[in-house]
Amino acid sequence: MKLAIVGAGKMGGAVLTGALRAGVLDAADVGIYHPDVERREALAAAHGVAALDDDGVHRAERVLLGVKPQAFERVAPLVARRGGCYVSIMAGVPADAIARRVGSRRVIRAMPNLGARARVSSTALASLSDATEADVAFAQALFEAVGRVHPIPEARFDAFTGLAGSGPAYAALVAEALADGGVRAGFRRDQAQELAREVLRAAAALLEEDGPAGLKDEVASAGGTAIAGVRELERHGTRFALMEAVEAAAARARALSGGDET
Repeated sequence: MKLAIVGAGKMGGAVLTGALRAGVLDAADVGIYHPDVERREALAAAHGVAALDDDGVHRAERVLLGVKPQAFERVAPLVARRGGCYVSIMAGVPADAIARRVGSRRVIRAMPNLGARARVSSTALASLSDATEADVAFAQALFEAVGRVHPIPEARFDAFTGLAGSGPAYAALVAEALADGGVRAGFRRDQAQELAREVLRAAAALLEEDGPAGLKDEVASAGGTAIAGVRELERHGTRFALMEAVEAAAARARALSGGDET
């Protein structure tokens, strides 16, 4: 078994689905472990992979830790194996803390965001020194199946959470506000919401070519409608509010992780 998944919730399930669709993994190479036998079998059946018992998870080449952080203390003794390789997507649990509890420093910490569900995730990746080149390459391929991977120092994970991890919520708020503006201007709610989604999709595609400042300048022609709207956004402090949101989310991530990342 190439990979044992411990905790196939929303994020773990999204990563597994993406890896299977991309051919990074075959269903025969993956198993799901859960301390509760009925839950284990239900999750495995839902994803078309094997259900692993205690022995199965210990014999797997690598283990993906996708349990909730508060459940890790209970699960760690069940999956611990000296010298084993562990890839974690648990929020707020530093790699060193994982290593202490599983008895191995072959630990890779990953932080995908909700975009994994649509295979457009931004994933931060950091590893401890005992993780081999093959371990890191495996983790990179796993998360590239659901988006883009950004190898960064673990000390930057809180900042990554503030921007990329929490960012979809900010974008959703922008979309909702745009739709509300459309309703106020006379569109039906469903029309306004559809237009708001299309605007964000178009902006995302154009940003790949033009960058933020270039796209804004291209749309905001001299004396036109867009620059009038941009002026209102600036007057109400939209840019400052988004910067503050990233910093506040990063600070909260730091507090939740105990501020002891290295």
